[in-house]
Amino acid sequence: MDSSGDFKSLHAAESVSAPATDDATPFRPPVCVEVAAPPRFRALASEWRRLVQRCAEPNVFMEPAVAGAMYTVTETPLHVLLAWSRRADGGADLIGVWLLVIARPSSRLPIRTLEAPCNSLTFLGSPVLDRERAVEALAAMLEAVARDPTLPKLICANQIAADGPVFSALVAAAGRQGGSIVAIERRQRAKLDAPAAGQAAPAHAVSSKRRADLRRHRKRLAERGELRHVSYRKPEEVSTAFQEFLDLEAAGWKGRKSRRGRAIRNAPPLRAFAQTMIVGLARDGCAGIEALRLDDRAIAMSIWLRSGRTAFGWKMAYDEGYAKCGPGSLLMEAMPETVFANGDIDTIDSCNRDTSAALALIWPERREIADLLIDVTPGGSVRGRLTALAERFFRQGRGLARRTYKTHVKPVYLRVLARWTAKAGAAATRQGGTES
Repeated sequence: MDSSGDFKSLHAAESVSAPATDDATPFRPPVCVEVAAPPRFRALASEWRRLVQRCAEPNVFMEPAVAGAMYTVTETPLHVLLAWSRRADGGADLIGVWLLVIARPSSRLPIRTLEAPCNSLTFLGSPVLDRERAVEALAAMLEAVARDPTLPKLICANQIAADGPVFSALVAAAGRQGGSIVAIERRQRAKLDAPAAGQAAPAHAVSSKRRADLRRHRKRLAERGELRHVSYRKPEEVSTAFQEFLDLEAAGWKGRKSRRGRAIRNAPPLRAFAQTMIVGLARDGCAGIEALRLDDRAIAMSIWLRSGRTAFGWKMAYDEGYAKCGPGSLLMEAMPETVFANGDIDTIDSCNRDTSAALALIWPERREIADLLIDVTPGGSVRGRLTALAERFFRQGRGLARRTYKTHVKPVYLRVLARWTAKAGAAATRQGGTES
């Protein structure tokens, strides 16, 4: 987007007039769209699995179990767009699914938008589309939103893989439907591709010094007890391990009040959603938990999800009492071998916001992510242009504030804290010597 807020940064997505049609000619649309509720989507399990097998790009956060969790334990209305391709025999094939909620944009403008992904515990907003019908399915979805008087006409499609086929399909579909699309923000996050045939393990971008550190950490932990890497796959195992994960996460830095309760356990609505989602995904064979255990105690845990041939790193926690031994790093070093073991996973998406996360130091590949604003109004709208401008300025300001804090504020704070701690320790030492 240029500085005027116009939708021109993606030239391929500039508004395109819809082709004229002869109203007198009988026409049966090859693609129709249904705006459904989660129970309807959940009942389409077999159709969904067939779609995942032939989809352009899998997304575990569009799974029926996620929709079911949103429906049963949250108060957020969920709209499920289902695209169907009609067959000559009168039947229909599912060729697209997109879960959308009504929300406000990140800049908190007082307007309603449709948004994906659905909440702060879902990390990819791309629809799941038949690879042969992706543009047709998306164009029909956008047209359905444009025609539905109850739905907002702006879609915040966040965390879309900009280097994947769905991004290209979105741009083409917006042009075909006559709407507008703009990229609000772009960034990268880590991913890890499966090893080549015959290769024992993925080639990590880890220095020899770091590998030596990991070996030393593993040896130090092994001296304290029995060190085991345990995998949980069965639904009942995953449910029990998830409760242990919540306790482990809340006991660390995310559970402190200074972090405003970012631990899932400290937010009851998110906890209920997460529990229902993870157990539901486990029942569908789409979730697992890895744990590094020292004797009977979990000192690091990682939850990963899967859909199709892609795995998604969801959440991780470690025992800060063992922080000097790097249990989290040890687990993340070992996890890919387990995930790739059966040869049915091609890629692990870290699901991190950007490359500032620790996994970026271990996993060499990158996935480009884009946050998009789609205006389904033919030719665009003033509301769409103003929202795009506000969103971009808000994101830029937030990014500047984060960089300023990390680069200037935090280092000063840590230096002052270190000096204060040193002075307090010295004073305590002198006082103890005086009393003796």
